[in-house]
Amino acid sequence: MFILLHINTLSAESLAEVISLQGDNFEHIEFGKINANHHVFHDQQLQIDVDSSASFLMKAFNTVRQIHQVSFAWRSRNAPQIINSQHEAKRKGDDAVFKLGLLLKSDDSSLNPFLPSWMKRVESLLKFPSQDMIYLVADAKHAPGRQWPNPYNKRVTMISISSVPDHQGWMQASYQFEQPVNVVALWLMADGDNTKSKFTARIKNVVLK
Repeated sequence: MFILLHINTLSAESLAEVISLQGDNFEHIEFGKINANHHVFHDQQLQIDVDSSASFLMKAFNTVRQIHQVSFAWRSRNAPQIINSQHEAKRKGDDAVFKLGLLLKSDDSSLNPFLPSWMKRVESLLKFPSQDMIYLVADAKHAPGRQWPNPYNKRVTMISISSVPDHQGWMQASYQFEQPVNVVALWLMADGDNTKSKFTARIKNVVLK
């Protein structure tokens, strides 16, 4: 019985994937008229410099990933000027010090010719169709575990996730799904365009299980 337990433990650990934080592992997607963030990769860490700006890094998966849990470490110098959860749920407050996006697989493969150019680029990079998305939001004004619809797109669900400080000054964040979600791409994003905020976020140890 001890041997069986040991094997199962190793199997569970093998399902975890640490995302390589290197520039050639992501595509930088910009929003047209909105100023883009500045990204710096160094020593398996990502630095995002935000100055009334917004853009994101995207990694499309070659296979559909069943994700049970997401974790990452983050820290920031300053933060977006979000007043409260009510402000955060509106377009004028729709910013975040960091949010990890999961694009979910859908059965609808039809293309919309009226999409903005940045969304067309996203679709061109995806290996599987996707219509819905989840954002795991660090340092949100909503209480950890609370959900709210994105004010720009009702098919995007925002989820506030808890963070715990460690002895090195990093915030350790994680979220466990009640049921696994089928994910086709990963987004890494910080934004301060709606609140005209300036800050720097650092990310490391992004792990998908």
